Amino acid sequence: MDWMSDLFKKINRGGVFHICLLYILLSIMIVSISYYEIKKSEMDTLGRGLYNENSIFFIPDESVLWNWRDINIGQQFTLFKELQTGSRNIRAIYFDNQTYVPPIVDGRFFRKEDFYDNGRFAVVGKEIQRSELKYKNGKLYYIYKNNEFEVIGTMGASHLTEIDKTIILSMNGLSGEENRESGIFVLNASDLSSITKSKMLDVGGIKVPVHLFERGEYGAQSYANSDIYNVILKIIVFILVTFSIIVFTVSWIKKQWSEIRVLWILGFQPIYPLFRYVIKYFTITSFTYVLVAGGSFAILNINPEFYNEYFLHICFGFLVIVLTSFLSLRMSMKSLSKRLK
Repeated sequence: MDWMSDLFKKINRGGVFHICLLYILLSIMIVSISYYEIKKSEMDTLGRGLYNENSIFFIPDESVLWNWRDINIGQQFTLFKELQTGSRNIRAIYFDNQTYVPPIVDGRFFRKEDFYDNGRFAVVGKEIQRSELKYKNGKLYYIYKNNEFEVIGTMGASHLTEIDKTIILSMNGLSGEENRESGIFVLNASDLSSITKSKMLDVGGIKVPVHLFERGEYGAQSYANSDIYNVILKIIVFILVTFSIIVFTVSWIKKQWSEIRVLWILGFQPIYPLFRYVIKYFTITSFTYVLVAGGSFAILNINPEFYNEYFLHICFGFLVIVLTSFLSLRMSMKSLSKRLK
C-alpha cells in the first residue's frame, strides 16, 4: 500500500487534490441551486397553465379586423386564446418560431408548421379521459364545436399541475366565425412593456387598440414571488460557498509559508512564488468549476426554454467563486508580505 500513499502524495503535491475536492463540492452546490431555480421557474409556468410571469391578458378592439398571424412585436412570442375555463380549460395557441414545450407524456407538442397546415391539431392534458375523445381510423380526436382536432400529444408533469386538465387547440383549426369573435387573448413574451404602455398591438403594420386587464396571480402586473424560503436558501448557499473559500484559501496559502520563507532567505523575492501559487490556484479552481458546470448541461434534464436562465445562474456562481478566491488570496498575500518584512 506504500505505492498508493506515494501516488497520493504526488497527486496532492501543493494541495492540488484538496483544492480540486473542495471546488468540486462547491461547484456541485452551485449547480444544484441553479438547477433548482430553473425547475422552480418551470413548475411556476406549468402551475400557471403555460402562461409566464410576463404574460398580458387583453381583449382586442372589435372595430378593427386583424389576423393573429400578422402580429409583430419584434421578438419571439406565444399567443393563446381562451375558449373555455373551468373544470376543463380549452385554449387555442399560436407561436412565432418556437415556444416553451411542456413535459410530454405521449406524442409531441405543436410545431410552427402546424399553424399553416389545413389540419386541426390538439394536445391534451393527461387528466383528460378517453371518453372525452373520439376514436376514428386509429387516431384520437377532440371535438370542439363540431370540429375534429387530431390529438397529437398528451402533456403532464410528474405531479398534478394546471396543464393536466387543459386542452390546447391549434389556432388555425378554429372556424372563421370563431376566429373573428372577440375574446380573451394571452400573450407570452420576454418583454411586453411597449404594449402595456401604448395599449396598442402591431398587427401587420396596423395598430390594434387592446384592453389590458389583470387576472388573479397571472401576469407580470400582479404576479409576485413571495417565496421567502427560496431567498433564505440562496443566502445560506452564498454564505457557505464564500466562507468555505475564504477559510480554505487562507489555510492553503499559510501551508506554503515554509517554501516561501526558504526562498526569501536564499535571496529570492517572495512575489515570484506567490504569483506562481496564485496562477496555479486560479487554474485549478476555474478548470474544476467549468468541468462540473459544463457537464451539468449534458447530464441534467434542462428544458431549452430555460437554458439562458440556467446559464446566467452558472455564470453568477463562477463570478462568486472567482471574486471570493481573489479576495482571499489577496488578503493572505498581504499577511505573508508583512511577516517577511
